Amino acid sequence: MGRSLRDISSDLKYPKSTVAYVIEKWKAFQKMAEDDDWLSNVLWTDEAHFTIRGSVNAHNCRIWPTENPRTVVEIPLHDEKVTVWVGFTTSTVIGHFFFEEMRDSGFVTATVTGERYADMLQNRIVPSLADKHLLERRIFMQDGAPPHIARRVKDLLRASFGDDRVLSRHFRHAWPPRSPDLSPCNYWLWGYLKSQVYCDRQTSLGMLKDNIRRQCLTITPDMLYSAVHNIIPRLQLLLRNDGEHIEHFL
Repeated sequence: MGRSLRDISSDLKYPKSTVAYVIEKWKAFQKMAEDDDWLSNVLWTDEAHFTIRGSVNAHNCRIWPTENPRTVVEIPLHDEKVTVWVGFTTSTVIGHFFFEEMRDSGFVTATVTGERYADMLQNRIVPSLADKHLLERRIFMQDGAPPHIARRVKDLLRASFGDDRVLSRHFRHAWPPRSPDLSPCNYWLWGYLKSQVYCDRQTSLGMLKDNIRRQCLTITPDMLYSAVHNIIPRLQLLLRNDGEHIEHFL
């Protein structure tokens, strides 16, 4: 017969809330242990900026030159950019979606807000997943950026995936904050795409977007599988180092 939370809490001298949290996490790990292919069910998602002049987020990726340049290059303080969302599993890429709005001068890059993020999910991403029969059993992963946890976004994700199939802040299974070394979007996707896109000189935002679209098409299932499964040794390394950042060990 199963024991109550009250009994376990009393025996271990821990609060019931702590015992409930540990049991819930244990059940989640038990599900993963029973499903050898659980990584294939995760939809990894993120947004990134791409600039015309090719600047990168140094926290997420490094691009090493083949030569040691000595020339000082002046760059504008605020470069023109696009903001793109991409999602992927171990076998397929979902999206790309550009955050932009129509003005008299044409499409311009828009700030990612909760409303725009929810519109993208509702009108583009969820229907695309449904058409590909990818909603069932799929686990939606996102980081804890404020637009990702707007009320409308959370309601939409719960309706589409269920509370237990979203890895995100404010959900049952929270994605750990400040952990780019655990997300294949950060430790692989954006570095790969930017290294390819920035090989060409962009002269307009339209050219930049076309280049991003082309490079997304170069991503193969083998690349996706390898990138996602690289999280396993990363998690093992994380455990051996008491949860500290691990990128410098790789």
